[in-house]
Amino acid sequence: MSRRRPPRWLLAAFVLAAAVTAFFALRMVVAAIRWSDPELRDQPIAGWMTPRYVAMSWQVPPEVIAEALEADAGGSLRGRTLEQIAAARGIPADALAEALKDAITAYRAAADG
Repeated sequence: MSRRRPPRWLLAAFVLAAAVTAFFALRMVVAAIRWSDPELRDQPIAGWMTPRYVAMSWQVPPEVIAEALEADAGGSLRGRTLEQIAAARGIPADALAEALKDAITAYRAAADG
């Protein structure tokens, strides 16, 4: 009695699924290691940072940053630096950074209290 082999497409689909899973698992591990570095926490807000980077560094929900920037959290600011956002609004980047610091401070005070 001979054994029947599974179709090649099934094997290819399995290999593809395993590769995608490995990619995202590796990406998660790298991010966890990177963001566990204490030097990345509460970095001074600078113009080169993106809103997502600020949220990750200061460990606040992205919604807090989006609200402080008066934007929706859906991604209208995705990939844009604070300098680019400030320039588009015609305000200094320092003023934008101060608004973010105030929002983060208020969020943390509310979370602690």
